[in-house]
Amino acid sequence: MAGRGGRHGGDAGERREEPGWQSLAEVGRDLWTAGLVTSHGGNVSLRRPRGGALITVTGAMLGRLEEGERFVPVNHGGQPDGVRGRVPSSDTKIHLAIYAANAEVGAVIHAHPVHAIALSFEWDVIQPRNLEGQVFLGRVPVITAEWEESAEPVATALKESPIVVVRGHGSYARGTDAWDALRVTSALEEAAYIISLMQRR
Repeated sequence: MAGRGGRHGGDAGERREEPGWQSLAEVGRDLWTAGLVTSHGGNVSLRRPRGGALITVTGAMLGRLEEGERFVPVNHGGQPDGVRGRVPSSDTKIHLAIYAANAEVGAVIHAHPVHAIALSFEWDVIQPRNLEGQVFLGRVPVITAEWEESAEPVATALKESPIVVVRGHGSYARGTDAWDALRVTSALEEAAYIISLMQRR
């Protein structure tokens, strides 16, 4: 019951101004339910039509984004736009770099798919063996980058691939919308899980 009430709580003015937060909330819940993020891990965003992004606040629980003030609009420089008291995700710079590098990107998801992360410690490219992974992902690049300096390497990798894995950290996926980025993220983890099962034989 509290979750339903949360749909109408928080900053109503922000939600009227920033359409699309509902899809982020639903995708966040799906990421959590599928085990693609920990309770307070990962982040999601949407490109704002007038520039910048609508992104989750730092430390947000993606499974409970409908409860309260979990989003913050930011400008091109990553600064909160028109709201106070909310700190945008620490990955905001990466999200904005992805949007700047590709005008067709409408949403970005950062997740922690465990099987894909496990493969990243030993592989430089994740090559799906299953048909869906081959069709929708192709070769998934694995890059090594310090977190503070990962914005440009991630954005560059995503020009050629819909998803990239930062070694030992997690995945960044781009999509035309949040659902498209979720599709790619879940497809990566399925492909990585299949590979891990094959390696046990």
